[in-house]
Amino acid sequence: MRIIKLAIISFIVIFIIVFLISLMIPSTVRTSRAINIEAEKNKIYPLMADTSNWKKWNDLKNDLVKVELLSADSNLIKSNWSYGTRTIHSFYRLERLGDLTVVQWYFEFHLKWYPWEKFGSITFEKQFGPPMETSLINLKNLLTKSP
Repeated sequence: MRIIKLAIISFIVIFIIVFLISLMIPSTVRTSRAINIEAEKNKIYPLMADTSNWKKWNDLKNDLVKVELLSADSNLIKSNWSYGTRTIHSFYRLERLGDLTVVQWYFEFHLKWYPWEKFGSITFEKQFGPPMETSLINLKNLLTKSP
């Protein structure tokens, strides 16, 4: 009985410690990538504002993901990405700087208080970052090789 009591108390203490550590992880996490493209915004915008064009360049868009376009103007495109029960906010920002257009893409994750969700968010950069980079490179290649 003493061992069971010790095990239960140990479990509770460890859970409280892990929970307190997880409170130091922010509730909103953002994964971001950007690329400079030598093209006008009006040439880039149609490829990004219409989700049917995404299959040409976006590696993250597939049949398992439902994308809902919330709003689109020449500077900012907002959408929600649904993976099962999780919804992630996605933003594309287009900014003209001299001869270049900077395309910034970021996902914004809103986390619950659960410790496993907070600690799991540490991997978002590795999960989403590389495909985001590849997608933006695909977009740049698509725009620079077309007349």
